[in-house]
Parts: sequence; structure tokens; C-alpha cells
Amino acid sequence: MIKWTYLGGIFLAAILALAPAATMAAEGPVLTLPELISMALNFSPEVKASKSEVALAQEQRNEARGYRWPQFDATGMTGVVPNARLPVVVGQGNALSYPDPKNKLHGVNIFGRMDFSVVQPLYTFGKIAFREEAANRNVKVKEVGVDAKKGEVIFHVSEAYYGLILSEQGKDAVREARSYLTDTRVRIDRLLAIRSPNVRESDRYRLAAYEGGVEKFGAQADEGAKVANVALRALTGQGNGANLKVATDLPTPTAPKSLDHYVRTALELRPEFTQLKEGLAARQLLVDAAKADRYPSFFLAVVGQLAGAPGRKHIQDPYIIDYFNDNYAFPFVGAKWHFDFGILKAKVNQARAELDQLRHTEKTALMGIPVEVAQVHGKVQENYKASLGMEKAYINARRWLITAFSNFDMGIGKLEEIFTAFERYGVFRGDYLMALYDYNLNLAKLDKVTGAFRSSLPVEAVPVNQKK
Repeated sequence: MIKWTYLGGIFLAAILALAPAATMAAEGPVLTLPELISMALNFSPEVKASKSEVALAQEQRNEARGYRWPQFDATGMTGVVPNARLPVVVGQGNALSYPDPKNKLHGVNIFGRMDFSVVQPLYTFGKIAFREEAANRNVKVKEVGVDAKKGEVIFHVSEAYYGLILSEQGKDAVREARSYLTDTRVRIDRLLAIRSPNVRESDRYRLAAYEGGVEKFGAQADEGAKVANVALRALTGQGNGANLKVATDLPTPTAPKSLDHYVRTALELRPEFTQLKEGLAARQLLVDAAKADRYPSFFLAVVGQLAGAPGRKHIQDPYIIDYFNDNYAFPFVGAKWHFDFGILKAKVNQARAELDQLRHTEKTALMGIPVEVAQVHGKVQENYKASLGMEKAYINARRWLITAFSNFDMGIGKLEEIFTAFERYGVFRGDYLMALYDYNLNLAKLDKVTGAFRSSLPVEAVPVNQKK
């Protein structure tokens, strides 16, 4: 990704040996990595999408919780119905006569009817409670998923941030290298003009080769800075504005802690482990809920009817309920029990299979995540030690370079030794910068794979509509 940051040869050596780094005019405030991370987390559409998943899970939990409360059902209808008058007593035997028997039509009229019921669950053997708690665990899974998405955003911001620092260092190096090489060419030309034995015509060609390398490196550094800036602006939601200003030096490395420390941190904080833990609890609850479906559910209910038809008389007989023209409501306690010969058993087995699958996934994670942590920790250790070694190498190469210049100025040294010292110093300095970059980037990755980033996440403001 950042091959353009490697400076091998005279141009980097000369820059760092003979002149301080150039300072660019600031077009805006210098942004720190924590500030950029905070901006990115506030803007990130991916983080917002994961928060929407939390909101969905919360409403699913509210749905499961809602089954605890009464449910009201009503059905309304209207239509036509035959007219009907009340029966009359006739004859000596006081027999009832129906003027409008139901097998004959004596005119029609309209009717209106509404049936309603209110049902309150009393005891369900855990059908509701288990599913409600499972939904609550799912909310926690989604909340931890937000942290996992934040970890990805933080790593991408860190990657662009450290890359931008290196690219800006490279651009400064190119500016200084061009100035130095121009001055060196003047000196070579002057010594050649007086036929000095300390320089040769081929030194001009060698210097021109270095100038070509500088131009190539300059183009790579310019493009690298543009890409890193575009990436940071995109991650932080800054659009196509001015270039972002960041620190000029990479953070100095410190010795990483032991591998055991980071493995313990991963087992405690890594989002995937938390999700697996909550997911296992949710699956177990769903297994319990599937088992509870085998048992009856007890409830309290009120059932009633409101019906009226202008063409029909209301009858007071308690044994007769007129479907079209009568009103009633009464409470009762009941039980509902569904039983089948295989469906419920299959559902329980399905829930158990999903639980077993998640348990195996947890075992896989327990094996794989420590290995991943160990790999990244090894890279951090390697880069830390490399930075110490290459710092020592480039410091001594700089001393070598200064000594070569002094000897050349006193007439006891050769230009060839200066060129060699330039090349070694450039290689060692480039390796040192690369080790610093790799160290900081792998340290950010170590924070991601262990979940340590969760301990330093910016505190989010609670929306007004969610405050209690």
C-alpha cells in the first residue's frame, strides 16, 4: 500500500543529513487521530446502519413483551336480514304463534353486528417469558455489533492517518532532495571545471540517476498524499474540501505487553465473543420456549356481541340469542392447548440444532481468535524491534555520512564514499520509517482484534427522545 514511502538512496540521506524538514503553511488546524476517529464515528453510515439494527431488535423485544398484555379483537359486519315480529299466544291452550316464521320471508331490513373479545394471558409455562428474554439478548448482540463496526471504522481511519503522515514526510523529503541535488550538481561542475581529481565526469551521470529517482518518488508521494487525504475526508464526511492537516511525525513505539495479556483482553472485550455469549443464551431460551409450546396456556377473557336490526324485535328468552339483534358480554377463564404428533417435537429439535451450531462456532472462535491475536502481536513485536534496530542503523549511517563529507571537504576523502554513505543512510532511514508505520498500523490492528478499542470509545450523547 505504501511502497512510495520507502526512500532508498542519496535523496533521503541528503535531506535528513544536511537540512531540517520543511514546514508547510497550515491551511487549518492539525487534527489528531482521536479527533479524526470521533469525526468518523459520528459520520459513518455503516455505524448508523448497525444502530438501525439495534432499533429493530429493540422493537422485536417490545413485540415479544407485548404478548404479556391484553389483546383486543373486534369484528364488525353489516348486511340484510329478514324482518321478524315477536310470537303471540293464541287459542285455549295458550300456544305460541310465530307471525314471521324463519322458513318464510316477510320483508328484509339491514342489521349491524360487532363481536369482540379481550384476552389476558395468565400463565403460559414460559412461552412469553423465554421469548422476551431471548429478544432482549438479541438486542445486546446487535449493540455489540455496533462496537464491532466502530472497530472497523477506527482501523480504517488509523490506516489512512498513518499513511498520510508518511506521504507528507515523503513530499517534504522530495522538496529538500531537489534543492540539495541542485547544489551538489553546482559543486561537481565547479570541481570538474578546475580538473579536480576528486570528481569524475561519471559523477554527473550518477547524480542524474538520483535526480530521476527523486522525481519518481515525488510523483508517488504526491499521489499517496492525495489518496490518503481523500480516504480521510470520505471516512470523516468532510467532502471535497481542503486537505486535512495531521501530525508531521509518526508516534514513537513502546514495548508491547505480553501475548497472554492481549489474549485475555480479546476473550473479555472482543465483540464477537460477547455476541457469541449473548447468542448462546438467546438460543437456549428459544429451546426452552419451544419446549413450553407443548403445554397449555391459561387466560382470562371477556367475550361479547353488539348487534341490532330495526326490522326485528328483541326477544327476552334467556335460552335464545338472536345473532342479528342482541347484546351481551361475559368474562371467563380458559385454557388453550395445541398438541400435534411431530410438529412441536421438530421445532424443539430445530432450536437445539441451532444452539449446537452456535456452540461449535464458539469453540471455533476460541481456537481461532487467540491465533489471530498472536499473529498480530508477533508483527507488533517484530516492528518494535525493527524500529529500534533501524534507528540505531540510520543514526550511525548519518555519522558515517557526516564524516565522509568532512573528509571530502578536507581533501582526504572521495565522492564515492559520500555516495555510498548517502545510499546506506537513505535505505536505513527508509526502513526505520517503514518500521514505525508498520508498528503503529499493527498496533491499531491489535486493538481491533483484541477489542481493546472498546475501552476508549467516545461517549455518545443520548438522544432527547430516549432520555427517561
